[in-house]
Amino acid sequence: MIPLLPVDAIIARLSEEHARQGVGVLAADADGTLWDGDVGIDFFEALLAADGVREAARERLAADAGELGITVKGRQPTSLAIALYAAYASDRYPHDRASAMMAWAFAGWHHDEVRAFAEEILDEGRIEARIRPEMRRIFAWAEGNGVPIYVVSASPIAIVVASVARLGVTVRGALGMTPAIDERGVLLPRLDGPIVNGDGKLRALEAAGVKEPILGAFGDSWHDAAMLRAAKVRVAVAPAPHLREIAPGITGLIELERDR
Repeated sequence: MIPLLPVDAIIARLSEEHARQGVGVLAADADGTLWDGDVGIDFFEALLAADGVREAARERLAADAGELGITVKGRQPTSLAIALYAAYASDRYPHDRASAMMAWAFAGWHHDEVRAFAEEILDEGRIEARIRPEMRRIFAWAEGNGVPIYVVSASPIAIVVASVARLGVTVRGALGMTPAIDERGVLLPRLDGPIVNGDGKLRALEAAGVKEPILGAFGDSWHDAAMLRAAKVRVAVAPAPHLREIAPGITGLIELERDR
């Protein structure tokens, strides 16, 4: 069983570690950790509902579908994306590849269009009401003590950046699945950078130039395990069943108690 601690006790541990180290950063997952629900899934499902997958993504989507042995009638871009999403839901499409696809499936969109669409989805989903007050307090402590904050998510970068901007604190880096962009500002059907999942979360931090130790890491799933193990203070936030299962292998893991 993971020890359950209130936010004040976790801030105290972070303060002690900060005093001992003198330097360091906080690294936090986003969906299920900073807020309830998954804005990346909201974003992608809205793309499908709008029949918004464009021709620029079709060839890459078809290649992934063919590799999985999926036959799609008509092979239209949105139909292909829907089929791959169903394969992901049935564990036939690896999580890391599916998460990457949900970002590059916006191929053919201009980055300004993607940004505006992300803001619309967050407004409709009332993201501010879903943000965990305990994490706001922890981030406020970090901001007040000059500890840089990094949000490291497997969701598409556009929705991560837009969501983080609504936290009300300064975040040094918002990292997510980042599609390549051409010289016109149009997204391409491939990533530019690491797959930000599992060990890839540490690679994303390294690619962002983070050299300081991770004072505290926060996550809700086994995909955050590598980042949690790399931290001095390791905090599970509303941990999913699989994270609870592997918790004995994450020494010192503690769980953030929700405010009542």
